[in-house]
Amino acid sequence: MKKILLPILMLPFVFACSKSEDKQKKMIEEVMAVHDEVMPKMDEIMTLKGQLDSVAKVSPDSLKAKDLYVALDSADVKMMNWMEKYNPEEVKGKSEEVVVKYYEEEKNKIVKVKELTNASIEEAKAFLKK
Repeated sequence: MKKILLPILMLPFVFACSKSEDKQKKMIEEVMAVHDEVMPKMDEIMTLKGQLDSVAKVSPDSLKAKDLYVALDSADVKMMNWMEKYNPEEVKGKSEEVVVKYYEEEKNKIVKVKELTNASIEEAKAFLKK
C-alpha cells in the first residue's frame, strides 16, 4: 500500500514543477523571439549609419543626418548592452516569483530596444529617400 500511496502523493509536485518549468521556458522563448527579431537589424543600422555619415558631410541637412546617426547608434548600443547584461543563469534555482519578474523585466527591456531600433531605422530611411 505504501508503495502505491507515495507515488500518487508525489504526482501533484511533479506536475507543479513541470508547469513551472514550462512557464519559464515559454518566457525565455518570448524574450529570445524579440531578440532574434531585432538582432538581424543591426546590419541594417550599420549600413544606414554609413550612409548618414556620408550625407552629413555634404548635405545642407547635416544636423538632421547627425541626429539620425546618433539615434541609430543609440539603438545599436542599447542592443549590445542588453545582450551583455542578459544572464538567465542569475535566476537559476530562484523562486518562481523571482524568475518571472526577471523575464518580464528582460522582455520589457528588449521590447524597448526593438521599438527604438525600428523607429530609428524608419526615420533614417525616410530621410535618405529625400
